[in-house]
Amino acid sequence: MSIATSVTSTMTAGGTRRVERGGRPPERAEREDTRARILAEAVELFAANGFASTTTRELAEQMGFTKAALYYHFRTKDDLLAALVEPVVAEIAALAGAPSRDTPHPDGDVGRVGLLAGYLDLVAAHRRVFRVLYQDPAVGRNEKVKAIVREGYTPLVEALRVPGQDPVTARTRVRAALGSIHAALADDTPEEDLPLVRAAALVAACGALGINCADPAQPMTVIQPRPAKG
Repeated sequence: MSIATSVTSTMTAGGTRRVERGGRPPERAEREDTRARILAEAVELFAANGFASTTTRELAEQMGFTKAALYYHFRTKDDLLAALVEPVVAEIAALAGAPSRDTPHPDGDVGRVGLLAGYLDLVAAHRRVFRVLYQDPAVGRNEKVKAIVREGYTPLVEALRVPGQDPVTARTRVRAALGSIHAALADDTPEEDLPLVRAAALVAACGALGINCADPAQPMTVIQPRPAKG
């Protein structure tokens, strides 16, 4: 049941009826909902205009807030950026099986293809966050965000690397594979067939790793882009 529909009411000691959403005290519910709205507005502005170019004043005005009200939820713009990135990076770490996995995937190439496919879906679901992460140089220089990203990506890189290669080559090929996914899904292009983009991106990522690209969701089927019409 969603927060919007999960509404209960309780009576206070003084007989005043207080409404709770999802079992949360009203003040907490309002605070969390406002925080979520700020994050949603922020990722749109950061993706469209760049993190460095977006001011807290612009964000506050977009929300109809004062800057002081915005600072109540996020003390700095860096804190806001970190709050956007952290849950996505947590998904990346979970995909790789962090924190226990620090070796190549135990299921070999089939496991690596599954990881790449899962990562593709994750990037597709959070396109704007990834656009902020990888298309704004200011974000790349942010030490707090770099530390968060490193913690999440390290287990993924280790799980994807192919044994038998020297460490530099193996990790470089993993970065190339992930980079091809970022590039393929970097822009919102409504006219493009997303499943076809996904298939082509998976082929490209597997090629960067040098592995066979059989889709684990379709056993014995090799994903290939469809030929262009005409």
